[in-house]
Amino acid sequence: MTNPYGQALGTRDALAALEDTPERIRRLVDGMREEDFTRSYGAGKWTVGQLLDHLAEAEIIFGVRMRMALTTPGYVVQPFDQDKMMAREARHTGRDAFDVYYALRRWNLPLYRSLSPEERNLRFTHPERGEMKVEDMLSLLAGHELHHLAQIEQATTDSRR
Repeated sequence: MTNPYGQALGTRDALAALEDTPERIRRLVDGMREEDFTRSYGAGKWTVGQLLDHLAEAEIIFGVRMRMALTTPGYVVQPFDQDKMMAREARHTGRDAFDVYYALRRWNLPLYRSLSPEERNLRFTHPERGEMKVEDMLSLLAGHELHHLAQIEQATTDSRR
């Protein structure tokens, strides 16, 4: 499987990134005022609040996918359209979106840490990506999150100028 977020992950260990990135995001959003969550990293791009909503959604979806892949022989992922999901999403405060994302990651990390080498090699199918391993899902989630961390960093850096 080719990880579309592989460049963001680079040579980092996926589990280490999954443990570290939420803390990096927390440091960025700590002390932000609600209007700061409405800033974007570019014209027509998602705001910090929307990025955090998206990360919370991804944490829900990947957590379920992980549990299904670990417990369901022949599991086939249900794909989703992130733009349609974002368009349909009720608006949360930026702080609430972060809190949900952060709590879900803290919920999922013990599962991710507990995976044996055999479990990391369990296979499932993604209709758009083909056959994948649980390890691939960890790398995809970690790279995806780092990709969006860079966007949050850009939006928060631009707002301080």
